This record gives sequence, structure tokens and C-alpha cells, in this order.
Amino acid sequence: MMRRTLVLFVCLVSSIPVLAAPPFVFRDVGEEAGLFPALTGIAGHGAAWGDIDNDGWVDLYVGTFHKPGTKPNLLLRNSKGKLALESPTATAISSRATGILLVDLDNDGDLDLYVASMPQPGRLLRGCSLFRNDGGGKFTDVSNDNGACPLAFGGRSATAFDYDGDGLLDLLVGEDPAANYNGSPTASSRLFRNLGKLEFEDVSRKVGLPVNVPGLGVAVGDVNNDGRPDFFLSSHRGGNILFLNEGGKFKECPGSRKLFAWDIPAGGDNMIAGVCLGDVNRDGLLDIVIGQHFEAPWKSPVPIRLYLNRGIKDGLPTFEDVTDKVGLKPLPMKAPHVEIQDFDNDGWPDIYTSIVKFADGKPHPVIFRGLGIKDGLPQFREEALAVNDFPTDKDRAIGRSGDLFAKVLKEKTIFYSAPGPSADFDNDGRLDLFLASWWPEAKSLLLKNETPGGHWLQVQVEGGMGVNRMGIGARILVYPAGKLGESKSLIGCREIATGFGYASGQPAIAHFGLGKIDSVDVRLELPHGKGVMNEKNLAVDRRIVIK
Repeated sequence: MMRRTLVLFVCLVSSIPVLAAPPFVFRDVGEEAGLFPALTGIAGHGAAWGDIDNDGWVDLYVGTFHKPGTKPNLLLRNSKGKLALESPTATAISSRATGILLVDLDNDGDLDLYVASMPQPGRLLRGCSLFRNDGGGKFTDVSNDNGACPLAFGGRSATAFDYDGDGLLDLLVGEDPAANYNGSPTASSRLFRNLGKLEFEDVSRKVGLPVNVPGLGVAVGDVNNDGRPDFFLSSHRGGNILFLNEGGKFKECPGSRKLFAWDIPAGGDNMIAGVCLGDVNRDGLLDIVIGQHFEAPWKSPVPIRLYLNRGIKDGLPTFEDVTDKVGLKPLPMKAPHVEIQDFDNDGWPDIYTSIVKFADGKPHPVIFRGLGIKDGLPQFREEALAVNDFPTDKDRAIGRSGDLFAKVLKEKTIFYSAPGPSADFDNDGRLDLFLASWWPEAKSLLLKNETPGGHWLQVQVEGGMGVNRMGIGARILVYPAGKLGESKSLIGCREIATGFGYASGQPAIAHFGLGKIDSVDVRLELPHGKGVMNEKNLAVDRRIVIK
């Protein structure tokens, strides 16, 4: 019989009143939370949240494109919602950061740090770095000869998952489609198998990951409900490809390149960027959202895309592009980072993009609010784009992106970030946002979520018995109390994950909005068929840890 321990603790928060249709309300608390002057003048291009010292508050690591006049990577400690720069620290490295993970790679109970980075142009420097957490958030650089930080590898987004079920987290790292200009022999994404003791082996070819498959975005999830983690690579060069796990070997899902193909204009800065997996319609199947980073969307708006999982046929998942049908209208700005999260705690997942509009000095992140199901399809509504008149005719007449951003940053009308990971940094039961600024003259944003909403539950998993310590890959299904296992009553389905969207790392915590529901049943399905656990009649508005 499986041993199990349920550890519960309550985040201090008062009950939030339930409103019928609350707007999203965020407040920029970067100054009061202590981000500045530490983050002043950065060229931010990667970020991750994670509790590096196990004090119950998520800390923040920010990766940059370090160049003269800007700052190298920064680590900020969270003390009850106040962030302070950690200095000195071994992690303050010079990089061209494009992916950050705070993840327990040696199963010792604390989070190590992996930084995916492109090598400096024209210089044969190690792109990626690995740091061992020696306890309490003190790090040692163990990048040399560990197998996961090859020279001249143009690392992009990164994620961690146990692909072979051995209880150790492996690393999947996308490579820059143009990495060959950095001296990389390929533009191939890599899978690094964890051998233990922070040593890795590149098994990309062994497991079926082809040569010359780049990935600006990477995401992992079990899309065909067979208990094994699959993964998705997104890129404008090489295509968007879904790989299915066949017991430690991977194959392309038949027809996925054609299904997920985008029409990309030639030349310029036209890129497909981040990707995330999540259940948007509460049917227990993981859907796919892909972000865009197009050259001039203020001239020709471009939507992010939603591919709805239509079920499993002969063991294979089937998907439909429902972007136009569900209300995901084209966006007038680059939207590289995407997430599926419930930001108003009403029980319906929302779709977030790393775009922020401003009105009267107040930030309005561009989030498509989940409205429920109509005619068998999820429905979304976006309200932030209307808060100001960008893009005006003068904006649309601007051809060069540099000129456009000089104008809008000065006017403070709109902003976008490469990374934009969500996390409940102040432990109030609502998901907040960090958006690192690419422009040294513009401040990064820490957006505290003050949206009125419903009840909530956050679930962590502490693995054992052959499951990785973070519980990554475990699936959490939440039902109203007394309705465990009733598919029509499913409130939410999430997998414990980190490293999705674009250049971002998230806490390995599954967040559920519950609306008016104040007691729930929870089903935990461990990865690779290693067990199922049920917990009934749980009180809400708290974070639970299931051991």
C-alpha cells in the first residue's frame, strides 16, 4: 500500500468576495517591494520564481543580456513579500539569458539553478550554466563538465521533467534557430538525462529527438493521458512539433507539423515564441497555447493561438485550432510569453500574454478572461487593449521597431516582456506577475494581483518512492467535495510543472481558482503510473503539500 502524508498550511489571507464579472486589477509594486535600484538599467531576458531557502516565500532570479552599461544576472530574496538583492552571489554571471529554471535536480530538497543562454557572438563561451544549491540558497557553480552545459550551445527556453521515470529530473532545452552564428554545430534542441549527482548525458539522438529541431519555446505535459510526459517545441524555423513519449523514446505526433504550422512572413523579427500546456475547458485534457513575436504587429495584429485537445484516438491526441472561435483576437504587440492560469479565482482558466497597457499610470496586463463554455467551446474576453488608443495612426506609420518602442516607452502606453512568469509572491492566494524589461531605460514590472475573486487552492507535491522530489509531472484534479471522479463536476486539471511560456520559470505549484466552492476533493495521479492518491473534504483558501 502506498504511504502518504498530507501536510497542510494556510497562507494568511482574508476571504475574497465573489463578484459576477470582476475586472482584472493589478498594481505595480516594484518600488515598494524592493526591486529598485537593483533592477534599474537591466536588459532583462529571462526570469524564474522559486523558494531557494525553503522559507515559504518564492524568490526571484532575473537573467539579462549583459552588455556594457547594463547589469549581469541578479538574485533577489523574498522576505514576506519584500525582495532584496543577494550580493555577493556566484549566480551573478554575465550571460545572454533566454531561459531560467529554479529546480531540484539532485533530490536533496532545495532548488538548484539552471541558466539557458546563448554564447556571446564571436566568442567561444559556455552558453548555459548550472549552480548547485548548498542549502539556504547559497550556490556553487558546477557548470564545467556536467554534461548539460555544452560549449557553443545556443540555449533558449528550458524545462525540467522526468522523461524516463527514474525519479530524477531531466532537462529539455530549446536551441536558438540561428544558433549556428554562435559557433553551434546544429540548431538542435537537446534533452539532457540526469545521471545523478548533477551529472547529465545528452540523449537527444538516443530518445528520438531529431537533428536540426530548434525551439524558442518548450513545454511538457501528458497530452494523451497515458501517464507519460510528452513535450512540445515551438519555433518559426523547423516548425511547431509535438513529441509523444513511448516509454522513454519519443516520436513526432503524426501530422503535428502541419496542424501547428504558422504562416510566417519572410525576413525581419518574425518569430514563434513561447508555448504552454493546460486544460482551458475543464475536460481533463491538456490544450496548447502558442505565443508570437512578430516584426510589427501594431501594423498587422497577430493573435496567439489556442489548440483545443479534442480527445484521444488510437492512443494519439487530436487537436483543433479554435483561436478565432473562442475570442482570442489579434494583438497589436509582440506576445512571446503565454500562460494558462486563473487570475480571478472564478474557476475558469484565463490566458495571459506578456503585454501590458497603461491608462492614468496604471498597468493593465493583457489577459483573456475565461468565461466558461458555449456551444461546446471555451469562451474568452479581453478588456485591457481598450484602455488607451494605441496603436494610433502615427504608431501604425512607424516601420522600425526601435522607433516605435522609443515612442511608446516615452509615452508609457504599452509594454511587452520576453519573460513574464506568474507566482503568488506575497502569499495572498492570487497569482502575481513579473515582467523583466528589455530596455535599460524602462523599469521592469512587478504586478500585484488585486483582482476581486473567489476561493482558491494551491497544491504542491513532495515526491518520494521513485517520484522526483518536486513532484513535477504529477497531475492534480480538483472536484467539489463529494464529487470526486465525476468528470462533469471537474473544477480544474493541472500538472505540476515549471519552465513553460517563454524564457520563464514558475514555482512548481498548481493554482486553482474555485469561485464559490468552499470545500473540495483532490485526486493526485503520479507520473509514470506510480500511484493515485485521493484526499476528500479539504478546506480551501490555503496551500497544501501532499507528500
